[in-house]
Amino acid sequence: MECRALYPAELEAWFEHVTDVFSGNRQYFVNHWENDPWKNIEGIRVAVDDGKIVSTLRVFIRKMFLHGEPISVGGIGEVSTRREYQRRGLATLLLKDSIHFMKEHDIAISSLHGSQRIYALEGWEKIQRYYARETFVAKMDEPTQWNVRPVNFQSQTELNQIAELYDGYSRKFNGTFVRDDIAYWTDWVQTESPNIWAAERNGAIEGYVSVTHDKRLTVEEFAVAEAVFAQDRGKHLFQTLIAAILTHLEKETFEVAYAAPIADGFKANTLDVHGGTMYRVILPNKIPSPFDTLPSLLHNQPKPFGQGLRSHHLFWSTDGF
Repeated sequence: MECRALYPAELEAWFEHVTDVFSGNRQYFVNHWENDPWKNIEGIRVAVDDGKIVSTLRVFIRKMFLHGEPISVGGIGEVSTRREYQRRGLATLLLKDSIHFMKEHDIAISSLHGSQRIYALEGWEKIQRYYARETFVAKMDEPTQWNVRPVNFQSQTELNQIAELYDGYSRKFNGTFVRDDIAYWTDWVQTESPNIWAAERNGAIEGYVSVTHDKRLTVEEFAVAEAVFAQDRGKHLFQTLIAAILTHLEKETFEVAYAAPIADGFKANTLDVHGGTMYRVILPNKIPSPFDTLPSLLHNQPKPFGQGLRSHHLFWSTDGF
């Protein structure tokens, strides 16, 4: 059994492996590779038996906001072992290997989405995320201040506006990913979160929301301009966006789920707690602020970043891996 980085010539075999193990859509994994401007084939770690990939994980190389500043992060994804090779400790072997890889690449912290005991045994710790659920109505009580419309991904000017809004708003939280390459917007974001609606006033986009809908409307991400945030933390603009989207969907009322730290979500009638996000500090000297526990590090912001918000730990679904 050999544990190492994937060779470039093995990429197609790796796509076949993850598609087979997850019984998923091959294009999903292809998109996550081809649309990633920070991809590094050495971040794909594999266990190989007699030339065959039998277990793997991928380290997604990113930066995330922590206390208002970007730090390096390694996202652990595509953890998968062929059924006939399970219970042999291969996933544990690859997790240990990924820690070594991240140290070599000067990565400060690692995150993953899961709750299996194997991650806790290797040092990852669960950090809660809070989601609000409440029923919204399509009709606003007063005339809207904004023109609400879909974002035009073909407009570079518009994408630049959206990217600027995202950067200013998302750094108020801990765990949101830095998007400092416009290719990430044109490729990854457009593919993973194409249903983005902008709130425009006097020719300027002052906020946006990305949504999916099925049994309820789910907010994938949200951002507002600093001036709008200063008024009411973006609550009214958020309500305007949701109302316009419900009107477009021909829904008079509809349940909406969204991250509780935004738009006064902690005051919603229903609050759900998700414990499926885990973190592990890789290089403590790279963490920008002293901390006693990971929850305290991620749920709190120092001044002046606090700005009256609750629970600063947030991860946008668009960036999921």
